[in-house]
Amino acid sequence: MSSVLTILALATTILGSAQAAGSASYSFNLVSPNLAKAENAVPGTPIGVGDVLRLTGSGAFDGTSAIATGGGSFTHYRPNGSVLARGIWLVTGFQSFKSYGGPNPGAQGGLLLVTVTLIGPEATFAGLTLQVSCLINAPAGAPEEGTTLPGFFQEPTGGTTLFHLTN
Repeated sequence: MSSVLTILALATTILGSAQAAGSASYSFNLVSPNLAKAENAVPGTPIGVGDVLRLTGSGAFDGTSAIATGGGSFTHYRPNGSVLARGIWLVTGFQSFKSYGGPNPGAQGGLLLVTVTLIGPEATFAGLTLQVSCLINAPAGAPEEGTTLPGFFQEPTGGTTLFHLTN
């Protein structure tokens, strides 16, 4: 009987270790303000060609449990530099993460897709995809460093990001 208990205890320990090793949690920071430019006008929105979105903020996520949190502020600029809108952005869902690894837990590269909502006094835009790209250890062909809202603000034009492995 004691050998059965020993085997069960060992199996539970091994299973627990495997689950812990397979579930990685991360945080991310927009280290400096991130800028992305609209390449096209977006019908039904105030977004025009050359408009720029400036994001600041941070968040955390766990790909295994598909949970993400975070947010920050945004400013939407016209090509002439005038401000069209300001507000906050909130992470409302996890989509995917591809880790590129890195030299240490505090400096990791990867490609994160999360669902966000932009909330401003003028309007709220829900269900948007935010792409966060950090080029540490990135393979050839990886998206440029920075943040974009695919379909809206597609071209990263400034800013840096960083992922941190938290477990």
